[in-house]
Amino acid sequence: MGSQALPQAPVQTLIFLDLEATGLPFSQPKVTELCLLAVHRCALESLPIPQGPSPTVPPPPRVLDKLSLCVAPGKACSPAASEITGLSTAVLAAHGRQYFDANLANLLRAFLQRQPQPSCLVAHNGDRYDFPLLQAELAMLGLASALDDTFCVDSIAALKALEQADGSSEHGPRKSYSLGSIYTRLYGQAPPDSHTAEGDVLALLSICQWRPRALLRWVDVHARPFSTVKPMYVVTASTGTNPRPSAAKATVLLAKARNTSPNLGGDRSPKPLSPMKSPGTPPREGLLAPLGLLAFLTLAVATLYGLSIAIPGH
Repeated sequence: MGSQALPQAPVQTLIFLDLEATGLPFSQPKVTELCLLAVHRCALESLPIPQGPSPTVPPPPRVLDKLSLCVAPGKACSPAASEITGLSTAVLAAHGRQYFDANLANLLRAFLQRQPQPSCLVAHNGDRYDFPLLQAELAMLGLASALDDTFCVDSIAALKALEQADGSSEHGPRKSYSLGSIYTRLYGQAPPDSHTAEGDVLALLSICQWRPRALLRWVDVHARPFSTVKPMYVVTASTGTNPRPSAAKATVLLAKARNTSPNLGGDRSPKPLSPMKSPGTPPREGLLAPLGLLAFLTLAVATLYGLSIAIPGH
């Protein structure tokens, strides 16, 4: 769609999103895990207002939809990413995880379409990482428009705005807006299951339950179409990022390998072997004439000998 328009009605569903991947943006990362958690607007509007400087962590709403998947990336995870997420390409392959393919893209689209509309993706640092990476994965499949009906917001921008409106960021040292830092600042403890897609999504939901009504008002004003997100990177066919080449491509590559192999003797195709000939062997046609003459003489001698037996005393 590509429109810059805001939702024509208040956003009805917030879909909290987190992606884990093989590395940082400069490495053209691939998704290794994703989680989406969909919550209706009314579930956030009905939450009680938290009390005290460090309120208890609120439980997630009872009614929500969740999609959580591990994905084979088709490339090696960086050592740092594997250490943080606990995922590696070898582990994902050993568990038979599938690639980010058209089936997964359709699954994401179906999950989003099941939610009351308009719906909005919410990701922490989403503008710089999750949204561009998701768009890059879709673009490589030729499905860049798959999520065009969805909106998106970065929760960092939202939470900064809410803290500024609350007056809590006017004084003191500069604050960190990492997911763990905000969670600890609000609830006085570190978030559980950090750097797993589902753990980070639940932590983000807990943070957004701090000022849910103000958050919803901010989202209604600042949500932008997902179609405006540019892919993190653009991959062309020449870069060969497809981890599973087609059979036709494999056949072409195999043929090229055969044609470009070292050819020390010119044409390497097999040739029929001619029968070996010993020196001095006469041609086959030259033997036929003497053999025919010998056979004629033998027949003539036998005939004369038979006649002499038949006429005694001759």
